[in-house]
Amino acid sequence: MLSALALALPAQAETCNALQAQLSSRENIKTYLQQETARDVICAIALMADGQESSYCYAIFDYRTTDARDAFNLLNTNLSNCFTAKSQKGAGGLVNHPDSFDQNQFCAPNAHLSLSLKDKGNLNQTLVFLRLDGTSAPDSACQ
Repeated sequence: MLSALALALPAQAETCNALQAQLSSRENIKTYLQQETARDVICAIALMADGQESSYCYAIFDYRTTDARDAFNLLNTNLSNCFTAKSQKGAGGLVNHPDSFDQNQFCAPNAHLSLSLKDKGNLNQTLVFLRLDGTSAPDSACQ
């Protein structure tokens, strides 16, 4: 679901259509995250409770560096300019015990996007995650 900004401006709509295509698969997410963070990324696929696939990739930064926060902010701006934010913000039901956690979720056609910043003190790392969750039914938070 494209944002109001994307629908109002033809040039923005073109940019957003390109971004939507970039975020349509795990390999595309990997390429996009590498391009935007200038980092190597790690990717995987998980099976969600409803049987849909969740593809995610993350970039690793030194613990709580401004580079990590800047990358998260840039990605958040890009996604916010193109996709409608889901009404839910935050960790949702499950968090893998980070020291701190910041998450924004977005509505995309036939999928949900999640962008998160996770500080992991025990690992001395900050992770920027981008996740694409497939969905088979419209989400009321995306209406």
